[in-house]
Parts: sequence; C-alpha cells; structure tokens
Amino acid sequence: MSLVVVGSVAFDAVETPFGRRERILGVPLRLRHLGDAFAFADELVRSAEAEAADLAGSRDAAEREELAVAMGAGGTGKGAATAARGAKAAERELERRQKSRSTRTQRDALDRALVDLAGFYRDVLVAGTAAAVAPANPDRDSDVRQAAREWSPESALRRLEAVLACREALELNVKPRIAVEAMMTALYTG
Repeated sequence: MSLVVVGSVAFDAVETPFGRRERILGVPLRLRHLGDAFAFADELVRSAEAEAADLAGSRDAAEREELAVAMGAGGTGKGAATAARGAKAAERELERRQKSRSTRTQRDALDRALVDLAGFYRDVLVAGTAAAVAPANPDRDSDVRQAAREWSPESALRRLEAVLACREALELNVKPRIAVEAMMTALYTG
C-alpha cells in the first residue's frame, strides 16, 4: 500500500472515487495556512498523476505488444530489416499518443476534483445568501454551513471563481501544478 501524507493526514495513493471526493471536499475547511495550500495542491496533482499512471500502465504495455506483433516482431528473412524500421516509426507514434492520452487522463482527474470543489463553494454561496436552492452536495451540509458562517458571500464567490479559473487554465494547457497552486493560494486567501 502506498501512502501520501499531507500535513498530518495520510491518504491511500490508490483510492476509490468516493474516497477522492471525500478528500477533496474536506480541503476547504482544512486550508488554514499558506503551507497547506501548497501541500494540498501537491497532493491533488500527485493523486491525478498516480491515477493516470495506474490507468496507463497495463493498457500501454498491451498496446505496445499488439503493435510489435502486428509489425512482425521476431520475424526473419527478406524484408525483416525494412519492417523493423517501419515498426520503430509506428512505436514512436504510439508512444506519442499514449503520452497525450495520459496527460488528458491526468487533466480529467483534476477536473473531476475541481467540479467537486466548485459544487462545494456554490453550496457555501447559496447557504450564505439564504437562497432557496437545492444543494449540490447535500451530504456536506454541516461543512457548507460552517463555511458559510466563517466566510462572507463575496469570499465564497471569489473562491468559486478561483476554482473555475483553474479549470479554464488547465484547458489552456497551463501546467497543472502551477494552475492548482494558484487556485489553492486563492482559496486560502479567500
């Protein structure tokens, strides 16, 4: 089992989607110091990288094996050298596609976490303004109400905007670590 430690909390590096959601929705109320912002950003990015690597591992190896067989790996005789050169080019193209897919998978994992955070801050904003709107995260009602007592509606809105700006930055290919650190810093400052 691989553990990731953030502050005084240890997380299983391989966790369920529910576990990831619970962890990310716990961040807003545990973000008490600027150092927490960087620690949580690091943990979020590393978790997304681990998820992408986990999904890519066996799939990428199987694709490489399939390509090698399709290109005549281990073949002898006339044309084997020519086929081997063609196989190298196809291998490089496959590696490029796999790397691109891994990057997309990592960004998708980050985006799921950001959608959860956006829902939380939306709920805080709704609770802080006493709007008669159903919450996005009814299971987090206690945390939402606590945050609404601690933060002004304007502060909750700034935090929501920081999450949305991070999502936009990731779509514009900003490095995930930079985008997430900027967001966590904005969440800390409110």
